[in-house]
Amino acid sequence: ATADTTLLQRVPGIGPYFAQRIVDYGQRLGGYVSLSQLDEIDGFPADALPYFTLDNGGETTEKLNVNSLSLNELKRHPYISFYQARAIVDYRRQNGHINDIEELRLLPDFDEAAIGRLRPSLSY
Repeated sequence: ATADTTLLQRVPGIGPYFAQRIVDYGQRLGGYVSLSQLDEIDGFPADALPYFTLDNGGETTEKLNVNSLSLNELKRHPYISFYQARAIVDYRRQNGHINDIEELRLLPDFDEAAIGRLRPSLSY
């Protein structure tokens, strides 16, 4: 289940501002797969991290289908830059559907770290 802002505000160090940021960022990600993603929120209070747990088994709730989303939809994801979204769209136009994340390795905009961060978030 997803925590709402009221529940998040019960965590020491999390007020209305960070509660909203946590919810908004989680929605942009399609769900959290790691607690370390909370550290990606600017100014997130590190001392609040021990109060959080994940109950989704490390799976995102919403996966991005890289074959059906537009450039603008792809770049909304926090881990996909404009240039990466454009590379995906260009690759699809030239080669057809992407069948596996390994195909992204062929694109210069995707290094090992980028592929690792995106792996749980993509569908084909």
